[in-house]
Amino acid sequence: MARSQFRMTVLVKPKKGMSYEEFFDYWENMHAPLFSSMAIAKRNLRKYEQFNIDPEMTGVVRNKWGVGMGPVPPFAGIAQFEADTPEKILEIFDDEEYIKNVAPDGVNFVDRSAIQVVAGYYVTIFET
Repeated sequence: MARSQFRMTVLVKPKKGMSYEEFFDYWENMHAPLFSSMAIAKRNLRKYEQFNIDPEMTGVVRNKWGVGMGPVPPFAGIAQFEADTPEKILEIFDDEEYIKNVAPDGVNFVDRSAIQVVAGYYVTIFET
């Protein structure tokens, strides 16, 4: 199997006092358009996705798989950035527009102290 596109995955938690619903609404309707409007994001990324975690369904699945013991991870969402190379993604976070406009917006909805980041290559096993 060949490696496919490079992806950076960011696990995010709402800032203190913000419900999941408020978090999802802000993230999708305020932050995503701000991020997506940047020329460098349009130029460098193949895909930007948001994954909204459903705590109730996560509990159901964890119980079904026999991993229901222990707390459900505190994350509310996962952002995925896909590009041809790691450098294409990293360039975005050094961009002046990102630094000036997008990064500061994170304080409006994200607990920055709880962010987790992983990066690597996807391997597609099958696709229909």
